[in-house]
Amino acid sequence: MTFSYFITALDERNPDAQVSAAHQQRLVEKIQATPELLKAEVYTPAGIATYHDDGPAPLLALRLEFACIEALEAQVAEGGYLWRLARSDDWLALQATEVTHQAMLTRTFLPLTKADGDTSFCSYLVHYPGAAQDFNAWLAYYVAHHPQIMLDYPNVRQVNVFTRVDWCDSMPWTRADYMQRNMLTFPSSQALSEALTSPVRARMREDNARFPAFSGGARHYPMSTTVVAPSQITNAVPA
Repeated sequence: MTFSYFITALDERNPDAQVSAAHQQRLVEKIQATPELLKAEVYTPAGIATYHDDGPAPLLALRLEFACIEALEAQVAEGGYLWRLARSDDWLALQATEVTHQAMLTRTFLPLTKADGDTSFCSYLVHYPGAAQDFNAWLAYYVAHHPQIMLDYPNVRQVNVFTRVDWCDSMPWTRADYMQRNMLTFPSSQALSEALTSPVRARMREDNARFPAFSGGARHYPMSTTVVAPSQITNAVPA
């Protein structure tokens, strides 16, 4: 298993705000140079509606994947690469009103499948902000049942479940403590929309009714997804 570091930027003053293509590309170039990065994904609002209708999507979100927690923590410690990036003009230019972050364990049920050169997809990002009455019972049931149904969505390219870990950081942002996140990736926003209207949706809802008790519900956001491969430069300093 790997470890994923989530960064989520919100603009509560203007929920319809968008990151320019030029600014996103600058951030991608900075993220690519993160030391010990396995891969990253950059998410921006897909601009489509789903039956969940959980409100405005984040302005920007990122997931950076590392082989071990030590590699992740080294980048978010004081003086680390991401610690410096968070203080750089490239990041501050987002003018986000709130930024949250969380390190999590990556449980991969379907690795990303893509043709050579494919870098753009559409993902359904899901998080559970509340708490399970019995977290062991919750997780044991969930990982043994729900992702197996997700795998039957037509054209699904990636299925991940992310669960909590203890972690250390010196970042200037708000720590999230979501009990779980999920991610399903599709080749396009149309493919995501079609999957969510397929018969698999009914099976997902039936399984949802069997979940062990938990509070807080779930939030769902369709996000355009850019897959970022690490560059060969691993010692760059954010300007």
